[in-house]
Amino acid sequence: MGVWLLGRGRGQGMNCFGTGSQAVLSALAPTLAVSLIGLIMAFLLPSGQHKMGFTRALVPLVCTLIQLVVSEVYAQHLGRQGLWTRYATASLWCGWLPLMLMIVVQGVLKLVFPGLADSAASLSGVALGIQCYSLWLTWYVTRVGLAVTSLQAVIMTVLQTVVASGVLVLLWILPPHYNALVDMFGPGF
Repeated sequence: MGVWLLGRGRGQGMNCFGTGSQAVLSALAPTLAVSLIGLIMAFLLPSGQHKMGFTRALVPLVCTLIQLVVSEVYAQHLGRQGLWTRYATASLWCGWLPLMLMIVVQGVLKLVFPGLADSAASLSGVALGIQCYSLWLTWYVTRVGLAVTSLQAVIMTVLQTVVASGVLVLLWILPPHYNALVDMFGPGF
C-alpha cells in the first residue's frame, strides 16, 4: 500500500514502512534473491560466458547497495540519519515500481497496439518515460522520507544516479566489458 501511495505522490505512504535494520534487510531481500538466482544461472552458462553472467547477476545488487550508501552518507550530512532506515526501506520497495510499470505498459501495448509494441522507437519511448518517472519517484521518496527540501532531494537523486552510472561506465570499460544499456535495450528488449 505504501508503494502505491508514494508512487502516486501521496506522502502518507511513508507511514506504511517500518524502521530499523530489519525493515531495510527485508526490503533488500528481493534484490538479494534475484542476484542469487542470477549467480546460480551464471554457473549453468557455457564456459567463457561465466564472467559476463556473474557481472549481470551482481550489477543490480551492487547498484542498489551503492545507492544505499550514498543516501546514508547524504542523510548523515543533512542531520537526517534518524529518518534514514524508513526512507531506505521505502526506497527499496518503491524501486520495484518502475519495473512493474514497464511490464504493465508493455503488456497493454501488446494488447492494444501489437504492431507498435514491437517497435524499437515505441519501446525506447516507454523506457524513457519510465526512467523519468523513476527519477521523479526517487526524488519524491527522498523529499518525503528524509523530510528535506526539494533541492536537497534533487541533489540526492543526482548523486545516486551519477555514482550508479559511474559504476556502469567502469563495468563497460573494464573486462568483461558489460554494457548495461545493451543489456536493457538490446535485442531481447
